[in-house]
Amino acid sequence: MFQQFYEPHPALKEFVNNIMIHEVKFEAAKNAPAFSIPPLPENCLFFYVRDSVEAECVPTKKRETLSSSIITGPQINRQIIIPGGHHLMVKVGFQPGGLYRFLGIPMNELLCNDAFDALDLLGNEMNEINERLCEAGSFSEMKMIVEGFLLKRAGKLKQILPIDRVFPRIIKERGLLKIDQLASQACLSTRQFERVFQQRIGLSPKHFSRLVRFAQAWIIKEQQPGISWINIANECGYFDQMHLIRDFHEFAGVNPSSIEADLLKSPTKFFNRLFC
Repeated sequence: MFQQFYEPHPALKEFVNNIMIHEVKFEAAKNAPAFSIPPLPENCLFFYVRDSVEAECVPTKKRETLSSSIITGPQINRQIIIPGGHHLMVKVGFQPGGLYRFLGIPMNELLCNDAFDALDLLGNEMNEINERLCEAGSFSEMKMIVEGFLLKRAGKLKQILPIDRVFPRIIKERGLLKIDQLASQACLSTRQFERVFQQRIGLSPKHFSRLVRFAQAWIIKEQQPGISWINIANECGYFDQMHLIRDFHEFAGVNPSSIEADLLKSPTKFFNRLFC
C-alpha cells in the first residue's frame, strides 16, 4: 500500500490544502474489502486512475459506480467504498471555502448529491487530465499534472473575503468557537455571516462545527484504536458521551461501537487525517 500527502504548489495554497495519492493492490477485485468513509468537512476533487470504484450511501443504500473524476462536498453522509483490484486515487483537498472560490457555485447546491461527475462541472478537460494520469510514470508526475490543471484555473478564483480567513479557525478549534465571535472576525453581522457561510461552505455554521467535531472523533479513533470513546468525547469537546453517540447516529447512521468494529477489520485506511 502507498499513501502520501503532498504540500501543494505555493501558488495553490490559498485554496488547496493538500494533494493525496493513495494506491493499494488486491490479489483480485473480488477480494477488495469495503471501507467506511466518514462524512468529512473537506471538499475534494478525486481522480480514480486505475480500476473503477463503487460507493454506497449508507442512509439511502444507493450504490453506484463512480466516475473517473468526481467532486464531493460538503459530505453529510457516511459512504461505503468498494475499490477495484488496483485502486489508485489522486485527491485534491480544498481549503475550507476553497471549492466555492474554485467553482463559483454555491456549495449548498452540491448538497443534493454525495458526488458529482467532475466532467459536468469542469468540462472536457477532465478527460484529458484522466488520460494523462493513466499514462504517468510516477506519483510525482501525477501530482504535477494535477497541479498544472489547478494553476491554470487559479487566476479565475472568486475573491477572498475576511470570512475565508475564519474557516480554518473552526477546523483548528474543533468546531468549539461561538458563532457571534466568528461573525465579528469575518466583519459581518450574525445573519450575514450565516448566509455567506452557507454559500461558501454549504452548511450552517452550527452544522459545520458539529461535523468538524464528529470527524475529529472518528479520526482519533482510527489513529488510536485503544483510546476509549469517553476520552475521545472529552478530547473533542463533547459535553458527555451521549452527545457523541447522538452525532454518530446522525452522521454515521450507527453507534460508535459499530464503527470501532469496522475500523478494526479494515486492513487499510483511505483517510488518516482531517486536514494536513
